[in-house]
Amino acid sequence: MHISPAAPIFWICLAIPAYVYFGYPALLASGFLARRKPVYRQRIQPMVSIIVAAHNEESVIEGKIKNLLALTYPQDRFEILIGNDGSTDRTAEIAARYTTQRVQVITSEVRRGKSSIQNEAVMAASGEILVFTDADCLVSPDTLQHAVDNFADPNVGLVTGTAAFSNSSETGVSRNENLYSRYEAWIRRQESDRGLLAAASGSFFAIRRQLWQPLEANVGDDFVLPLQVALRGKRNLLASDVLAWTSLPVHADSMFKVKKRIVSKDFRGLLRNQAVLNPLRTGAVAFGLWSHKLLRWLVAYFLCGLLLANLWLLHSTFFRITLAAQILFYLVAVIALARRNPNIKLPWSVILSFCVVNGAAMAGVFDCLTNRSFAQWKPIRSPLPAYKR
Repeated sequence: MHISPAAPIFWICLAIPAYVYFGYPALLASGFLARRKPVYRQRIQPMVSIIVAAHNEESVIEGKIKNLLALTYPQDRFEILIGNDGSTDRTAEIAARYTTQRVQVITSEVRRGKSSIQNEAVMAASGEILVFTDADCLVSPDTLQHAVDNFADPNVGLVTGTAAFSNSSETGVSRNENLYSRYEAWIRRQESDRGLLAAASGSFFAIRRQLWQPLEANVGDDFVLPLQVALRGKRNLLASDVLAWTSLPVHADSMFKVKKRIVSKDFRGLLRNQAVLNPLRTGAVAFGLWSHKLLRWLVAYFLCGLLLANLWLLHSTFFRITLAAQILFYLVAVIALARRNPNIKLPWSVILSFCVVNGAAMAGVFDCLTNRSFAQWKPIRSPLPAYKR
């Protein structure tokens, strides 16, 4: 019996996305990849430097500074550094009002990019623990102490919080992004518990000063730094009691832009730290990165291959059904996108979000490979969310 060469392509392109979304989580939950590794925690209070990179953040920067000043960590044991990256609004002026309260403003008159202003802020920092947190999120008063306590374990190199979401107006897009974020947070918890985590939440994470390395342009600090921690044999930890409240994109186009920029920067960072993908170097951490990050970013390419292979396999009823199912799936997403209705209901909103996220990943990988630059970021800000105790 003649077997079309398109058949193996079809099954490979179907199997990889299925593995990424279902197989890998099942392996994590089963404990097959690694056993849970406990963390030693103790109340410690080293000097901490909190760094906030800011460009045109006048709508949120005062609320952010007040939120950080309200931390219950000893007042003489932390400092706040605002990295003002060429802002043309009142960001620097507002931040300067707090320079008598352990706040230092590091200003670049010319906009140089997030990585550059973060590097400059670290040079001015005095803490043995560096904390990076976004300007548009809030934390509870005990967040910093909860994060720092984990550094009592000498094997812990980086501690990341979990992004929690609080939108004043929820849409189908933000609702599904919240659902996806819960799925992502579950995977990260599983990886963290087993010492496999190699990513952080940009909303809030802390790293030992001795593990810091200056950031290159066009990379994401919340991805490259965890990679470097893993390469140096230390553990990235997700702390469940460290939460940072932020808002989600409420429209498909804004979600697409955010996801595309993140994937482009993170993919570039992974390419510049390829050694972390070698299991002989980083063990099961490499397996997790292949499964959780690299293959997931390439899912859209495999789905394109699946559709194209299916077009060559119309000789049987089974393949005609699978082709019809794929066309219907994407048609639903196109119609939902064309309607531009942010309140689209389940299950149609799930299909739209799936296509937007994977389309953004596909575009982000392409932008990276074609050397498109995202060094200068343009924040899209909503009012600061309220954190929940």
